[in-house]
Amino acid sequence: MKILLIMRNTYAWHREHIETLERMGLEIHLATRVAQAADDGRFANVVPIPEALEGAELAEFCATAARRLGIASAITFYDSDIAVTSRVNQLLGHAWPRPEADLISRDKQLQRSFLERHGLPGPKFAGVTGVEAGLAAAEAFTYPFIVKPSALAASIGVSLVRDRAELERALTDVARLAEEWGGYFPSDGPEIALLEEFLPGKEVTLDGVVLDGAFHLVGVTNKMQMPGPYFEEDFYTLPFRTPEEEPELVAVAEGIVAGLGVRHCLFNAEFRQDSEGRYRVVEFATRMSGGQNYRNLREVHGIDAVRLYAKAVLAGDDASALGALLDGEVLRAAAPRAATCIKFAYRTGTLVRNNPGDATHSPHFRSYIPASKPGDRLRRAPEGWYEIAGSLAVAAPYRSAADIDRVERIAADLDERLDVVVVPAA
Repeated sequence: MKILLIMRNTYAWHREHIETLERMGLEIHLATRVAQAADDGRFANVVPIPEALEGAELAEFCATAARRLGIASAITFYDSDIAVTSRVNQLLGHAWPRPEADLISRDKQLQRSFLERHGLPGPKFAGVTGVEAGLAAAEAFTYPFIVKPSALAASIGVSLVRDRAELERALTDVARLAEEWGGYFPSDGPEIALLEEFLPGKEVTLDGVVLDGAFHLVGVTNKMQMPGPYFEEDFYTLPFRTPEEEPELVAVAEGIVAGLGVRHCLFNAEFRQDSEGRYRVVEFATRMSGGQNYRNLREVHGIDAVRLYAKAVLAGDDASALGALLDGEVLRAAAPRAATCIKFAYRTGTLVRNNPGDATHSPHFRSYIPASKPGDRLRRAPEGWYEIAGSLAVAAPYRSAADIDRVERIAADLDERLDVVVVPAA
């Protein structure tokens, strides 16, 4: 069977996802703007996407390419291509896609309004169009509170502000990001930033897969406690430290899925506890956690979300095929099979060398994905956002909850053994 993989960018971060499609015996045709993809042997064909195409024109372009190649379904793992891929599947004649739900998942302002409408727990918020609007809206908030871009992920541009001066600086930063990362911001609304109540508790991320409208939990990942003022993410660790809290999180996830009306999708939701310990939704998306999280979730819990999602996309609206989706599949393990951790290689300076080095000799090493190339300048927030050298994934046996702390220590140790060399920036 053929499938169109729409990944305008970042497909290099999704090696494991693509390998799963290959193991399923699929003939993968890639639609992308990455020039070197033409020489990538994993793909039967590469469709170059013109730079100027966006929205409806982009969807029509990809659908036309799919028809020409005899392809009936499209898939993506890239945030910015979720809605357009849904529209492509609609144009290919499928009834199951929900592009309106995907648009909500791409815009935090729309998410907040959605949560309010459906009585689901979220923080107090206000969407603002720029610096002056943000300063005016702040009158309704109590310091400290959060300022974040209406789009973007990985906590890029997110900061905790304690007074008016910090608020003005944060809003200016977001306005700059809206210009630099314009393609990530939805084009159907003027809001570029959110003011948001600060939730002081622990933060976790939930991943699942929706098959014919039914939500299936994949796993809940612990995240490093981030007190602010900036929220550079690090230490994505499995399994969940407090599994007794899973039912509360799953109930909210099921409420979001039902409200969105999605039929087939990967699903992710970020939660943070308020001062009374109740989880509230920070954001959600009709996609999975990025990068190495997919492999780690599979290694810890067994269930293969990408394989199941791809099977659902290929089944489309066929009731008999959908009824057999779980036949012969590995379901979520009752007990964790391993402990895993993702550690970002934060460095400051100009990158000279970037590879895994001696870390590969450890039995705990799983993978290292370079995110920057030699010559790149790496900075920390607020001068630079998400300017990491790379992403390190490690794993260890799981026997008790103590192994969760242990795998984080292993990740920190292997981070120091990476062959990542920087020199002070000129």
